[in-house]
Amino acid sequence: MYAVIVGAGEVGFHIATILSQEGHEVAVIDRKREATERASQELDVLAVQGNGASRRVLERVSMGRADLLVAVTDSDEVNMIACMAAKQVGVPQTIARVRNPDYIEDAETLSTGFMGVDHVIRPEAAVADEVVKLAGIPGALDVETFAHGQVWVVEVEAAWNSSVLRMPLRQVRFPEGVIVTAVLRGREAVIPRGDSWLEPGDRVFITGVPKGVIAAAASLTGQKEVPKRAILLGCGEIGMAVAQALEEKRVKLTVFEKDAQRAAEAAAALRRSLVLADEGIDEKALAAEGVDDCDVFIAATGDDRLNILTSLLARQMGAKRTISIVERTEFSRVVESVGVDVAISPRRMTASAILRFVRSGRVLSAAVLDKAAGEVLEFEVGPRSPICGRQLAEVDFPSGAVVGALVTGSEVHIPSGRSVVKEGDVAVVFTMPRALRDVERLFSPGPLR
Repeated sequence: MYAVIVGAGEVGFHIATILSQEGHEVAVIDRKREATERASQELDVLAVQGNGASRRVLERVSMGRADLLVAVTDSDEVNMIACMAAKQVGVPQTIARVRNPDYIEDAETLSTGFMGVDHVIRPEAAVADEVVKLAGIPGALDVETFAHGQVWVVEVEAAWNSSVLRMPLRQVRFPEGVIVTAVLRGREAVIPRGDSWLEPGDRVFITGVPKGVIAAAASLTGQKEVPKRAILLGCGEIGMAVAQALEEKRVKLTVFEKDAQRAAEAAAALRRSLVLADEGIDEKALAAEGVDDCDVFIAATGDDRLNILTSLLARQMGAKRTISIVERTEFSRVVESVGVDVAISPRRMTASAILRFVRSGRVLSAAVLDKAAGEVLEFEVGPRSPICGRQLAEVDFPSGAVVGALVTGSEVHIPSGRSVVKEGDVAVVFTMPRALRDVERLFSPGPLR
């Protein structure tokens, strides 16, 4: 695939990194010279300084053969115009990042209604949804949902006192409809077998039906209480979405927002929350609002440093759990190792949203797992897919991948070797990078080559 990326900021650079590492041909366009120089020096891409919304620039870069254009600048309008211009020069598929909800006509399909924009990604909305899901699952470090919410993939860290450690997984009595699809031990991710066992500190990826996954997460982490009290720092677009969702779950919420006007708007919009026009970075202010007794502290300002530092402060003062929104690459790689429980990366979520358009086969959704553990792909099984109509035991399935769940209509199955993959089934597949191409071929509409 030849992909053109308009915008070489954190999000665009991250997408370009993934695509170029996978061997795709990539061109990056940005107005800023330092951004294109960074891309040119650090990545195997064509980096062009210029206006990505200009038809003349796009003609020169796409050269009439680009397969995909992704516009992820900081301007919604530039992103949409770039997509429209790309259509005029023959790019068949376009994706725009859009933040302003005024441009979104249908929240389900994320359709802009603008000619030339095929797909819209809204990472801020996805981040807010992720925060709420994390807050509601005991000890969860990452949550991905598939098959219209019928299948969840949850990452947890195995606690030292968990009763399921150091015994073969085949002997562990996990809830029905649940399977351990991967284990990240240190920097190495493995697909476990029946004789594998878990160690304290392992990052465990659990796949299955929501109720069973939540119960399995509780048994691995030792955390069973859902949050009743929360403190939220920052009430911008992400913060407001988080606050409204927590209110719906009847969580007692205190919100700190330093901008007085924004705080007043939040107080008017939120019905059951306490909104304070305060930065929320002072120990006395946090103590006065009971940070030592809160179940979860969420830092969602637009400042990575502030989010990290206040999360660490809240944890030191007694907050049971901390969640921090971290955009910058150099911060997100290490933040969890210094004491923040969960760091959520909007750029990773954006990459997940875009990868489904790059993958082969009928990919319904894709999720990039943290710490390069791999990907989870949701495939619809087509009639000409090589895997269709065969038992999994008969398929030469790559060792670095596993089918975590098969969904037929409203029924979710944890497959075994005797399971038959049928046309129309939805398969949720965990795959490591080395097995990705083999997995794609199995679900592609055509014979294996």
